[in-house]
Amino acid sequence: MKKLLPEQWEFNLPDNIQIVDVRSIQELEPHADAWAGLLLQSTAASPMLSYPLISAFFETQILPSETWLCLFAYEGEQLVGVLPLIAVKSFNMFGLSLLCFKIPHNNFHTSAVDCLVLRDREKILELFVDYLSCIPFTWPLIRFREIPEHSPSMLYMNRHGKKLKIVQKLSGGENYIQLPADYKKYHTRLSSGFKRQLKRRTGKLDKLTDVRFLCREDKRSSVENMKRFEDAEDHGWKGEKKSSIKAVAANSRFLAIAAERFQNYGWMEWNFLEIGEKTIAAQYGIRINRTLYLIKIGYDEEYAFCTPGNLLFNKVIKNACEKGDVDEINCVADCAWHKNWGMTKRLLYDLIVPPQIPILSALLIQLLNVKIVQKYLWGIKTP
Repeated sequence: MKKLLPEQWEFNLPDNIQIVDVRSIQELEPHADAWAGLLLQSTAASPMLSYPLISAFFETQILPSETWLCLFAYEGEQLVGVLPLIAVKSFNMFGLSLLCFKIPHNNFHTSAVDCLVLRDREKILELFVDYLSCIPFTWPLIRFREIPEHSPSMLYMNRHGKKLKIVQKLSGGENYIQLPADYKKYHTRLSSGFKRQLKRRTGKLDKLTDVRFLCREDKRSSVENMKRFEDAEDHGWKGEKKSSIKAVAANSRFLAIAAERFQNYGWMEWNFLEIGEKTIAAQYGIRINRTLYLIKIGYDEEYAFCTPGNLLFNKVIKNACEKGDVDEINCVADCAWHKNWGMTKRLLYDLIVPPQIPILSALLIQLLNVKIVQKYLWGIKTP
């Protein structure tokens, strides 16, 4: 896709604000450290909004028919906003073009990507939309998927949503554990039946030799840990159905690249349950601002008799309580097995920002509430 705003097109900005439009990984990298600093100051300090994950996504997940861009808002020298976008398709009519953008998303590993902004600066979203609206003869249409209420775009809509007309729809949920300081206090939340099950499975594991839990493993290289994680996750039904990370080259490369970059910032958390040199359960986690995000988990089904995934999860919870540096474990999904662990559900929402056109916007909003229209515009399944 050609440059959206050639230099001869003017775009008026508030004093001391600059919008930087980036289209290549080489151009993206110089913003990495400022991006990391902004993430730590945001209300939504999620790995899904981070440089490591978004840059890896742009390198490995973009289809030939798509073009990505990343907008940065600087106030003087300070980065105050980031908006990663993928231009999906355009529809031409009457000499104008309806240009559809989406936020990076993949059902297997990436959701809840949003406009990242400095805390209490949600109105930066307006500047990004204004920038896109200056594309000559073009109406921009943006879709956000599965974002929580504390995410910047949701906060904008609830606090300042007067200028931008936004379509909102409940899209699902993610489950998390709010950890107390004492593991014993957490343990009392679990049902007696599930606690007995964990005890029995622990007994079976104890009968095996050379068993070890490795929480926050940091002695091995990221490459080796990624291989161990992939092998464990691939050893079972996911591998048989070719839906494991290892079975999809683009997904494997994506998570490997992201892990290296997360590790550079000290955010990567590898957790393993191993027997000898064999990994029987593994977690690919990111720990940022006292929240542990479990992006991917896997286990070797040969050892299902001792439920190694559950035993590792229990160990990770206990370790987090003992370390005292985690308030929340976010599973970034809504799965049936979560019920055993006394999790709380956080609701997620889809947002669509239509072109800001008087009268026509109201009509578009009605159309955008129709599932078949959404599927046609973005080529994705809708809830």
